[in-house]
Amino acid sequence: MKTQLLNPTEIKVAASIIKRGGVVAFPTETVYGLGADATNTTAIEKVFEVKGRPAQNPLIVHFESLENLFKRIPDMNDSTKKVLLAIKEALTVVIPRPEWIPAVVSAGLNTVAVRVPACEFAREFIKACGVPLVAPSANISGRPSPTEWQHVHTDLDGKVDAIFKCNPTRIGVESTVVKVLPDKIQVLRLGGVNTKKLEKILPVEIVGGSTESPGTRFKHYAPACKMVVAKFGKDMTARIKNFIKGKNATVIFWKGTAKQYAPSTFYLGKTIEEITRNLYSSIRKAERGSDIIVCEGFPETAEYETLRERVQRACEGNFI
Repeated sequence: MKTQLLNPTEIKVAASIIKRGGVVAFPTETVYGLGADATNTTAIEKVFEVKGRPAQNPLIVHFESLENLFKRIPDMNDSTKKVLLAIKEALTVVIPRPEWIPAVVSAGLNTVAVRVPACEFAREFIKACGVPLVAPSANISGRPSPTEWQHVHTDLDGKVDAIFKCNPTRIGVESTVVKVLPDKIQVLRLGGVNTKKLEKILPVEIVGGSTESPGTRFKHYAPACKMVVAKFGKDMTARIKNFIKGKNATVIFWKGTAKQYAPSTFYLGKTIEEITRNLYSSIRKAERGSDIIVCEGFPETAEYETLRERVQRACEGNFI
């Protein structure tokens, strides 16, 4: 299969691919998604095959607008609608699965994860397709999620029908996945929405490893080489240097200084927004030619909860 590289103006071309059961990578505000017709079982199965994604890992169905979502799923409860109306980006909700959504989307569960992207381009593309789209991250399963079209091309060239050549995604990590109960919001996956925002609506409970949420039970975000997380500081300098001695190491940092550890470094940025946006792209750059990546850890605060969770899973429990 030859993968087409499409300009943003070629939405009609991409929509025609979706309508005939193909798969197209497109940007959202979070990461690049691998789009396919959410009503077409064959197309959905193709997404699982292309990504090498476990069949037990459910997908998220993306809608063009809240109005369209509420129209297609009219029996959604008021509490869930309230949360969706309050949080307009990077949020996915888990609800009872309507019959028109194939069971394969939800790994056979009676629930389904749904969201409306905040990215105007993504909404325009979904609208042109005429159907909601499943759109898991457009990468090989387990790899760092793609925030640039080049990341998708590296992982999936020749495996997907088309990739949109758009600007890097704005947020840089996946959506927060929640289940809204009458008295609280259960956070099934940390993501682009800080839990403090959700707490302004209802009390929040963080639930780990839920089968109802994508991206919680399988290997995710890991680079091709070994990655470790370390707390930078004077008392750690000798330990880190000894750990990477003799290795081709790359250091990813945001607060501390890194040149003392290795000549190859990547700086994530000053603000939490910059750090989040640059995390996956820095991991992908750092893995090239490296034996090991050392990533500076993040504080145990709510502000950094998603970043902390992502690097912990990327390093697969390896800490210095």
